[in-house]
Amino acid sequence: MKLSFFKNKQKIWVGPLGILAFMVFYMIPNHLHIFTPSYLPMFSFEKAIPFMDWTVWVYISDYIYIAAAFILFSDKDNMNKIYYSQMLLLFVSMIIFFVLPTTYPRPASIEYTGFTGMMLNLLHSSDTPGNACPSIHVAMTFLAGYGFLKEKKYLFGLFMFWAVLISLSTITVKQHYVMDVLGGFLMSVIFYYIGQRFIREK
Repeated sequence: MKLSFFKNKQKIWVGPLGILAFMVFYMIPNHLHIFTPSYLPMFSFEKAIPFMDWTVWVYISDYIYIAAAFILFSDKDNMNKIYYSQMLLLFVSMIIFFVLPTTYPRPASIEYTGFTGMMLNLLHSSDTPGNACPSIHVAMTFLAGYGFLKEKKYLFGLFMFWAVLISLSTITVKQHYVMDVLGGFLMSVIFYYIGQRFIREK
């Protein structure tokens, strides 16, 4: 698939377009359901994982993660393949969320106290427990990090460690099942392969 590749100096407007794509492809099915979302089974160990409100800061660091990766990428071929892979991932995920909607049984007794509570409340009110599987949070994070396989390779280990922490936080803020995390990781691998194998400059 041949696409128009952007240059480094064009990131200033390409980045906001990516944010807009996220708002459309993720947030619309998150709030508009064609079918009734269903619950997924939990692993026995998963039920024992406690809710940890402070991990919301790790959770939202995903946005810093993706922005940092996008800014750090300088190789034209690499950054375009990652960017378009993410857009394709978002589009396919939107179809999954509309056709096979899933939701997470978020605890009803969460207390939103202090600054952390305010941030958690903002997350829970804007991002419903729908769009559970696969986790786009996990998929987009790992997919962005794979870009460091091609350039600035010394950052790959750091970004992968950060991605693992973000993935764990999706469980501890009670936003996702373990199955969602595994599904998100699998999606990241699949769409990284698609990007590397099929996306070319027009």
